Amino acid sequence: MGKKSFNNLIFILFLAVIIFFSGVIFYLSLRRFSLESLLFKTELCYNLIYSNLFNQIILGWIAFLLVVLAIYLIWKKGQYNKADLSVAQKTSFGEIKISTNSIKQLILKAMIGMIEIKEARPEINILKKGGIIIDLHLSVKQDVNIPELSEKTQRKLKEYILETSGIETKEIKIHIDKIFYEDKEK
Repeated sequence: MGKKSFNNLIFILFLAVIIFFSGVIFYLSLRRFSLESLLFKTELCYNLIYSNLFNQIILGWIAFLLVVLAIYLIWKKGQYNKADLSVAQKTSFGEIKISTNSIKQLILKAMIGMIEIKEARPEINILKKGGIIIDLHLSVKQDVNIPELSEKTQRKLKEYILETSGIETKEIKIHIDKIFYEDKEK
């Protein structure tokens, strides 16, 4: 088992424990069962938990906060994995890793001078077999020939990324998200 698989397993087990305990605490706050039936029989625990409604509300909030913490950890792990991605390139001297953020910067640099494009937002998908797929979200000026601009952009990006980083771009998907219309009467 690799280090990454082990870390993922530990993370999942930790989340399962948090969700289990938050469920137990939530059911205790609703008086679905008593703590005595689970662990031990003491009058103190019963009086502590069920002596008033305030204690039950506190238990309910603790359960809610534990569930929120588990959801936050899941979300954060997803964000961490996306930000940590890089493309590995093998050379005769060793390995080069280029982060997806660096590739995005290369894409934006390659688009400098393309006056038809007002805004660009690239997304990078790394393929397991090697290479990348680029999803490029564009905002363009009015009266632009979109098929011609798309082909020009795809060709320029594919050549530039290969030339500067050595990474093969398998596919470039162009998404036109917005067209800027400018007043001609000014």
